[in-house]
Amino acid sequence: MPVCELCGKKVKVVYKCKACGARFCENCGDKNRLLCDDCIEYEEGAQGKYRLEQDIETDND
Repeated sequence: MPVCELCGKKVKVVYKCKACGARFCENCGDKNRLLCDDCIEYEEGAQGKYRLEQDIETDND
C-alpha cells in the first residue's frame, strides 16, 4: 500500500503534487488540482492572504 508523504498514513491511492512532487492522499491535498496542502497554503500566501514575516512588527527591547 502507498504511503502519504504528508500524513504518513497507508492509503489506497496517492496523488503526485504538480508543484513539489510530493505524494499525498485525498485528505492532504486537492486531487482535482493535483496540489498538496503545503503547496495550496504557499499559493494562497503568494496571493497576499498572509502577511510576510518582514511586514510583522516585533518588540525587541
